[in-house]
Amino acid sequence: MRIIKKKIGEYAELTGYLHELNDETDNIKEYPAILIFPGGGFRTCSFLESEPIALAYLAEGYQAFTLKYTTVTDKENATIEDPMTDAQKALEWIRDCREEYCIGKEQLALLGFSGGAHLAAATATHGPQRPDVLLLGYPGILHSELRALECPDIIECIDEKTPPTFLFGTRDDKVTPPKHILVFAQCLEQKNVEFEVHIFRKGEHGFSLAKPLTSVGDKNRVNPDVAQWFQLSVRWLKEMLGEFTVYGVNDGRIGKYSIDTRVCELLESPEAKELVLTYLPMLSEELPVFIKDWITPRILNKNQKSLSQEKLEELDQKLLTL
Repeated sequence: MRIIKKKIGEYAELTGYLHELNDETDNIKEYPAILIFPGGGFRTCSFLESEPIALAYLAEGYQAFTLKYTTVTDKENATIEDPMTDAQKALEWIRDCREEYCIGKEQLALLGFSGGAHLAAATATHGPQRPDVLLLGYPGILHSELRALECPDIIECIDEKTPPTFLFGTRDDKVTPPKHILVFAQCLEQKNVEFEVHIFRKGEHGFSLAKPLTSVGDKNRVNPDVAQWFQLSVRWLKEMLGEFTVYGVNDGRIGKYSIDTRVCELLESPEAKELVLTYLPMLSEELPVFIKDWITPRILNKNQKSLSQEKLEELDQKLLTL
């Protein structure tokens, strides 16, 4: 993992938690990315909705970024334009560095919590730089005196260009009750924009991952039911942004055998055995059972470099015809 930090304004800082390409994961050339806006009512940026969230998505294969945007604690005369500008700069910088950080084109998600969710929703409906998909956790969509800054109206700006949105929260939330989510979802429905909503029965505001890790020792912030939002969001993101290539599954190849079929299976078929031994004669030798049970021609060739890429692809195409 690589960690980067980038100042994008006088008070704002972007932190990235990044995967790096590796020979053992050569099915991955690019990663989806997620940018996280923590909550805090524009008075602060919550750590519990920053790094723990980013590391959870990193573990699922995302290039994860957190933005510490400008708050009234940083700048005494701050206005909503300050964090809005920070958000635009963060999106622009990530996209400008897409190739350097191996981020897929049109694979940038934006996730906000509470007041940070209002900033995320405003960014997705107002700014020239908008995410490809949007996730809002217990969002403060409607106007509220609890926020330290006067925020732009979100609802009136939802249109057909608003990105697909995943919303989650709890019915018990007294700070941002379900009406915030429901009004936003209703407007998305009117504009025929994709969305998914999860409102859990129990749970306090600011639950983050709803696990002990992000509980501050408070049992009311731990809820296994509510914690499901994270895996639900990962499943939804895969539907929206795609999944990593699995050879022979989602790479467009159709056939019973390929260079990603295990050697033990290939050697059981007379036709496949004859073909693969022509290209990889070392397989005629006695190999330990545990190797034949998991190794494939692609992996074997990666280790032994017996075939050129052209010959490996030639073998693949011939196996696919069997």
